[in-house]
Amino acid sequence: MTSRRSRSSATRRARGKRSHVASMLGVPVPLVLVAFILAALLGVQLTVALEQSTASRSRAVSSSVDTGTGAGKNSSGLPVVNETALGTEVQRLLDAGMIVPPTTFDATTCLRSQGIPESILIMEEVAWNADETPGWLLVYGPMDRETLRANGGTVSALVVTPECGSPDSDAADPDQMRLWSGEVMIGSL
Repeated sequence: MTSRRSRSSATRRARGKRSHVASMLGVPVPLVLVAFILAALLGVQLTVALEQSTASRSRAVSSSVDTGTGAGKNSSGLPVVNETALGTEVQRLLDAGMIVPPTTFDATTCLRSQGIPESILIMEEVAWNADETPGWLLVYGPMDRETLRANGGTVSALVVTPECGSPDSDAADPDQMRLWSGEVMIGSL
């Protein structure tokens, strides 16, 4: 019997030693410490990654402002526009509010040759798509620019070749002068 009692008391002591290991809400403290250390290391790693990503972003922005031919512009300084970037470019043009009068492009005649009776709200010389086809982005619609800037809305946009509306292109098909045509949603300021 002594052997049985001694075994059971030895088992109780072993259980007692295991139960003396400190625990926090039922989880052993060493495991909690390991979890805290891993969380701290992960936090440091995420902080460094965030710092690096924002540092490279600020360098890219400053270089595009300094050089004038940053992201989205070709070597001539013209914005390179495609269907996915068209809305952003139209919004930027309306927000800037600048109109640079063209010296060699008659926008009114171009719109008439395309069968569009409306007047131009804003326009810009652009390079269209990846092949950087020279063109003009013409934004037109039923409202004036200030109303559009204040309230937002839908405007029509047309990207045409520089030959659109010129006396040489009168015999040409208007569709050959059109690179893109559609509507663009504009947000308010």
